[in-house]
Amino acid sequence: MRSFALKGAMASLFLALWPGPPAWADGTALPGIRPLGTGGAMRAAAAGDAGPMLNPSGISLVRAYTAEGNYQYGSRDSTHDAHVSLVDSTSAFNLGGALFYTFHTASPAGASQTGHLGGASLSFPLGDLVFLGGTAKYLHLSTDTNGTTDTKKGFTFDAGLTVRPAQFLALAVVGYNLTNPGTSFAPQALGGGVSLSLVPGLLLVLDSVLERVSGDPTRSQAYYLMGGGEYLAKTLAARLGGGRDGLNKNGYLSGGVSFLSGVGALDVSMRQDISGDRRGTFVGASARLFVPSM
Repeated sequence: MRSFALKGAMASLFLALWPGPPAWADGTALPGIRPLGTGGAMRAAAAGDAGPMLNPSGISLVRAYTAEGNYQYGSRDSTHDAHVSLVDSTSAFNLGGALFYTFHTASPAGASQTGHLGGASLSFPLGDLVFLGGTAKYLHLSTDTNGTTDTKKGFTFDAGLTVRPAQFLALAVVGYNLTNPGTSFAPQALGGGVSLSLVPGLLLVLDSVLERVSGDPTRSQAYYLMGGGEYLAKTLAARLGGGRDGLNKNGYLSGGVSFLSGVGALDVSMRQDISGDRRGTFVGASARLFVPSM
C-alpha cells in the first residue's frame, strides 16, 4: 500500500489511496443526478440517493423515505447508466437504509462494456453529531475487446463518516470499493467533503477524491477536486458547480434544476468539460417519489 497523501484545502480531511488498473468506464463521473449539478460534490450532505452513491453515513442526515429512478448519459465513451434506489431514514432512532441497482453500458474505442452494480446501505447516527455508514455491493462488469471478454465480479464495500459540529456545517470522509475490484466502474478511492448552509435554502459543498488508477503505467493515482452550490425554494431548486476530473485531467462546469412538489421531484443536471484533450458531456435526469412514513 502506498503512503497516505494529504491534499486539498479542507482542513482535517485527508485522502489516501493505493496504486493499481481503470477499465474505460467514467467511475466517479456517476455521482447521482443532484450531485452531478454541483460538480459531483455532496459527500458531506449525502441525503437521499446521494447516500448510497457518495456517502452512506449521510442517509441519516435528513428524515425521509424516497424512491428514485435516474438515467445518465456520457458522451466520452457513450456511457449509459440506469439507476434505481429506495432510501429510508424515518425509523424511530433515525437509522437509515437503502437498496439500489445500477445497469451500465459503454462503448469505448475498440471495446464494449456491460455492467451491473447492486447493493444495500445502512447508516447509524450517534446523537446529532456523528453519523456512520456502510454499503455492501455486488459488481459484475464484462468488457469485450476484439472478441476477448474480461469479467470483473465480486463483492465490495464502502464506509463513510459524517461529523456535524453545527447545524450549518458538516465534514465527511468516505472510502470506496475497499476490496479493490480493479475497475473504474467501481474504483477504489478515498474522498472527503465539507458542506456549509449559512443561509436558509442555500447549500455550499466542496469535495475531493483520490482514486486508484489502473491500465496506465505512468501513474497510480488520480486526484479530483469539485464543488458547487444548491439553492432550494418551495417548488424549485437550482444547482451550479465545477471541478477538475483527475482521471482525464479535464476541467468542467455543471448545473442542474429540480421541480418539486409535495409528493416528488423531477431533476435534470448536466456536466460539460471545458478544458483538456478528451472532453465529454454528461447529462442526467431523475424522478423522485417522497413516500409518506408509516
